[in-house]
Amino acid sequence: MPEGSGGQALGQLAPALAARRDALDAELQALERDHHRLSQAVGSSLVGARAAAEDRLLGLAAREKAAATSRSIVLEGWIPEAGYPRLVQALEARFGDRVVVEQVAREDWRGEAAPVVLHNPRLFRPFEVITRMVPLPAYGTIDPTPFVAVFFPMFFGLILGDIGYGLLLGAIALWLRRSGAPESTRRAVAEVLGAGAAFAVAFGIAFGELFGDVGARWFGLHPLLLDREKSLLPFLGLALAIGAVHVTLGLALGVVNTWRGHPRQAVGRGVSLAMVLLIILVLLAAFEVLPHGFLTPAVIALLVLFPVLILAEGIIAPIEFLSTLSNILSYARIMALGTASVMMAVVANELAGSIGSVLVGVLFALLFHLVNFGLGVFVPTIHGLRLHYVEFFGKFHSPGGQAYRPFSHWRPNGTAN
Repeated sequence: MPEGSGGQALGQLAPALAARRDALDAELQALERDHHRLSQAVGSSLVGARAAAEDRLLGLAAREKAAATSRSIVLEGWIPEAGYPRLVQALEARFGDRVVVEQVAREDWRGEAAPVVLHNPRLFRPFEVITRMVPLPAYGTIDPTPFVAVFFPMFFGLILGDIGYGLLLGAIALWLRRSGAPESTRRAVAEVLGAGAAFAVAFGIAFGELFGDVGARWFGLHPLLLDREKSLLPFLGLALAIGAVHVTLGLALGVVNTWRGHPRQAVGRGVSLAMVLLIILVLLAAFEVLPHGFLTPAVIALLVLFPVLILAEGIIAPIEFLSTLSNILSYARIMALGTASVMMAVVANELAGSIGSVLVGVLFALLFHLVNFGLGVFVPTIHGLRLHYVEFFGKFHSPGGQAYRPFSHWRPNGTAN
């Protein structure tokens, strides 16, 4: 506030506040110009000086991994397993038998945790952009990237589920990919969107949707799997079935992940997995999808496993088990969001014919479709990530991995390359 403004009304202060704002804007612009001139004058030399200092720090830190006597030297470090043969060949070519390389087995290692390098096939690698948004998995545990590469675009396609929207998103993804550098985040995002677009087109064919009901009206397109506009309960059943598969897969991966270090916890997760499968069996038998004779043995097995679950994981186990069941119910959002998407597309098409002027109606319909397309890209992304990070990763993901950073020169982006 300007000096001497105490007791004055806001209307009286307005000219002084406006003048002060203009003065601050001018001062900021002057500072920006000074900053730009200073950057042009000494920026490159400062970057070089920092690079030299950072390299010196990296060298000092590496001394902790080295030791020397008058007759020998010892160097300790990490290297990805795929690069080990190349390292041995390079050392033999340079030093012959004067250098001995010893590979320490993981079971014999008692030092600090090994760094983590995600190594996935080319088809799955773009989805590392999703798994890297959370802490890396601890060394020796399961990398969730391949499972994300399968389920994330599937969830995306189930929610968007339209041929027209899928083709439009595919065109955008193709443009982003062409404008992105190889191995860049932009290209990875483009390829993830491209996979989602492919699933959207596939499910659009299954649901018989082309910009809502335009395909049915103009081209006689019919649903091959179900009509999302009318078959709400079958769509809900499909979403929950996929959720059951996703959650049980997470529980199974949790058993594998924890068996070596925490066998009791692995037993508890295995019992939870068995109980979830038994509940699914009970429901299928109750709705006569399976023979009714499965019902009684499945209920008895549930009653037997319940105390085993408490013994394995403690009194809190029933609450966690109920949380697991609620996780499966969370996948109902796929049905809700997918139905909302198709209904908005249908409403957009209705607008084109309900307004007196054809031109105005078409413009309103296009605007509505554009909004629906934007939501159709944003909403599946957010909820697809949530279903993975909360419902799926929580069953097996073990964070705590340290990224592998090889000893090399520091670069201005803050990394050593």
